[in-house]
Amino acid sequence: MTMTYKNSNQQTSLDTERDTSHRLLLQKADASIRQALPTVSDTHRLHYHLMPQAHWMNDPNGLAYYRGYYHVFYQHHPYSSDWGPMHWGHARTKDFITWEHLPIALAPSEDYDADGCFSGSAVVEGDLLHLFYTGHRVIDGELIQVQCKATSSDGIHLIKDRRNPLITSFPSDGSPDFRDPKVWRHHGSWYMVLGSGRDGRGNVLLYKSQDLTQWEYVGVLAHSDGTQGTIWECPDLFPLGDRHVLLISPMGVKDRRVMYFVGDMDYDVGKFTPEYVGTLDYGPDFYAVQTFSGTERRLMLAWMDAWECDIPSKKDNWAGALTLPRELVLDESGKLRAQPLPELQKLRQRSISVARSFVVEKDQSMPLTDLQDACLELNLVLALNSSTASHFTLCFCYTESSEQILIRYNKATGELYLDTSKIHVGQPGLYKAALHPPGERLELRIFLDRSSIEVFANQGEATITARIYPRSQTTIPRVFALDGQIKVKSLECWNLAK
Repeated sequence: MTMTYKNSNQQTSLDTERDTSHRLLLQKADASIRQALPTVSDTHRLHYHLMPQAHWMNDPNGLAYYRGYYHVFYQHHPYSSDWGPMHWGHARTKDFITWEHLPIALAPSEDYDADGCFSGSAVVEGDLLHLFYTGHRVIDGELIQVQCKATSSDGIHLIKDRRNPLITSFPSDGSPDFRDPKVWRHHGSWYMVLGSGRDGRGNVLLYKSQDLTQWEYVGVLAHSDGTQGTIWECPDLFPLGDRHVLLISPMGVKDRRVMYFVGDMDYDVGKFTPEYVGTLDYGPDFYAVQTFSGTERRLMLAWMDAWECDIPSKKDNWAGALTLPRELVLDESGKLRAQPLPELQKLRQRSISVARSFVVEKDQSMPLTDLQDACLELNLVLALNSSTASHFTLCFCYTESSEQILIRYNKATGELYLDTSKIHVGQPGLYKAALHPPGERLELRIFLDRSSIEVFANQGEATITARIYPRSQTTIPRVFALDGQIKVKSLECWNLAK
């Protein structure tokens, strides 16, 4: 009895020491952010997107609705604008318009996460917020990734579970790249998917639990066909309507684009059978997507940057942002659509409306001279069946430089292009999305926010997201017709809140 009591006290003392050590590391990280704030340049800062107060941001993590707030954690390096040992930054909102930055939530403090607290997710059980993440470390060049948990009773302060790591090694179906737990509940049991790969083919691994602590390996949920990447990161599986949707972010492909699969989930055998595969966003700066838990709508965020591209804001002591929040829905054909949240209409301020119906003549352009701001929303509807032009172009022309952003539509092929090659800073490119089949009308909804552009076509049938870094902050949208007339059914613009 005496020995048991002594060991219990020793364990309690050790847990307290670890909690204190973690808290001190969090305070140090928060202090680093405060010290960096005066050095952050406003040159490319976004107006209505979530971004770090200072230093580095990448993947959204732990998206959950808890105690009246939408909580967004994210991969964060609080000591420089470069990627480094990952912490979890934290912000919350009630309306996706006003964001409150909160203290840093997780820091590398244990042997099992010594080199970083990598991506993960969150669920609410009882009064607690449970966050799952990958503990990352490298020993003598060997990658070691394990799965861990932390809990919070207020949504702000986290305590790492003393039983960590909960999953200590990858199964034979996986590899040392074994990360990004996404957890959800189904019919009284908890499930977790993890991203991994085997023999050059990305896959998703499935685990099951009754208590969020003891996890049993079920098997391979889904895997690449050999052309879809060597490692599948940031998996997310969820029901939508009467189907299930699997999201993955692939590594080992030339153009890294988030993929989605629509199909059926058999929980009895732990298998997902895809029937349709698509691309969630066709732009270069959309990765590591995750959806919220605890909400009736299926809401998502993604990292709005990319590993392959230069990030000019690094020299201004910050890097990275998240996309606008989007709602995922299935259309009648079973394809996934991503639409901006209705709440974003609250951003609208001064409205600039053009005549409900007008024609742009052959080889002409129409400037919208009343709108000269690089923080705007523009909604455009074209009547394709009444237009004779082979191509349509919408140009955002920057008035203080020769820079342009071009959005083109090829009527014959149904292909939509975003062309950022005329922006002089950053990573220029040409990005294409196919709208099938070409319909009688084309609807475009475009959000421009100083150093980002997000294009939504035909109510989210296709989206293209890119970071841009123009030298000027004043732009005039212009509409061009090529080889014929274009019939514009409606065009509305708004300056958005700053």
